Amino acid sequence: MQEVQGFIVLLDISGYTRYIRSHNLRHVPGIGKRFREMSEAHGEKVVSDLLETLINATSPLLRPEKLEGDAVLLTAIAEDDQAFAVKLIDCLQGVFEAFHKRIEELMFVQTCMCDCCSHMRALKIKAIAHHGPYLLKTVAGFREIAGQEVIRAHRLLKNEVDSNEYLMLTDAVANLAGASETLSMTSHEETDPDLGQTTVWVHFPDDHSGLDKANPDSAFSRWRQMERYFGEHIDREALISAAK
Repeated sequence: MQEVQGFIVLLDISGYTRYIRSHNLRHVPGIGKRFREMSEAHGEKVVSDLLETLINATSPLLRPEKLEGDAVLLTAIAEDDQAFAVKLIDCLQGVFEAFHKRIEELMFVQTCMCDCCSHMRALKIKAIAHHGPYLLKTVAGFREIAGQEVIRAHRLLKNEVDSNEYLMLTDAVANLAGASETLSMTSHEETDPDLGQTTVWVHFPDDHSGLDKANPDSAFSRWRQMERYFGEHIDREALISAAK
């Protein structure tokens, strides 16, 4: 076990639980079970795609440590924390654009009328960055990170920010990067019953959800794209019946 000083980053797809479970909101006699199963499978496929997009958008700057359902935990140990923090902020700003660009690239899935495909645009991204000490350990051959500051980063996901998309920096990262001087940010205290107060800085990125453009492909072409993406034949008549 080794204690290190480094950066801890969480990228969380907000709206994930409601998105994946949206199929439970519709009960269709006869074909309801099949419809819900397909909707869940499609939702998991899209979310996995988006998690991969987040990992690629932060590589090679950050090392992915663990997938946590709707989120990915990443870390980095830098030789020069201040210089790295500046690069990290630039990288995390680019994450929002990469995430929404990928959603736009996948808009052909909305040709499928299942609940998850229909609500894909509701997905957003929350990014939290922290800096502090944490432990590196190996369990059954797998690398794990642990410690109070890792817990702090995770608990910051449950915060008082009234938005489903933002970049949140703890004071440690913001000070290293001089972020308050280069980004439009607001500061406040988050309070945890076990860890006490944590000063955080919050930046709201540009709204990328309006990137939608008219798709020049025909409806048939989009349908075939959707079938190839999900790797299956979609029962068009069942979807139409379920959507009624």
